[in-house]
Amino acid sequence: MATKSIRELMGDRPVHTVAPGDVLRDVARRMATEKVGAVAVVDEGDLVGIVSERDIVFRGVGQGLASDTATAAEVMTRDPVTVQMDDAISDALAAKLGNKFRHLPVMDGDRLAGLLSYREIPAEYIMLFERFREMSTAHADDDA
Repeated sequence: MATKSIRELMGDRPVHTVAPGDVLRDVARRMATEKVGAVAVVDEGDLVGIVSERDIVFRGVGQGLASDTATAAEVMTRDPVTVQMDDAISDALAAKLGNKFRHLPVMDGDRLAGLLSYREIPAEYIMLFERFREMSTAHADDDA
């Protein structure tokens, strides 16, 4: 397991963003063009949310919102949990990546650096993290 930080895992990939007022049709087209499952929602340089494929389907179109008038702001996950570029991969997993979230914004200080997808985490890290969590839970039960 040579990869130790989120920075190493992310590399220098581009950041895919949309504005809060962008309509869902344009957001979906951007995601399809870039071949990504989520985009960060940025307003005046600040991260304000994240829109995933699931958000468009379950919060948008599936709820009857029209893709040519509903906006990213209407379906986005607001104020998302973030991790820092130099955090350990385990920090992303501890932030519920894979459980509650499939995509996690990654910051480099105050600047958005990209989105980390659960499927990008090497399987051996996930297995070790899950095993550690199981052991921690078992030991906590012993103390009760």
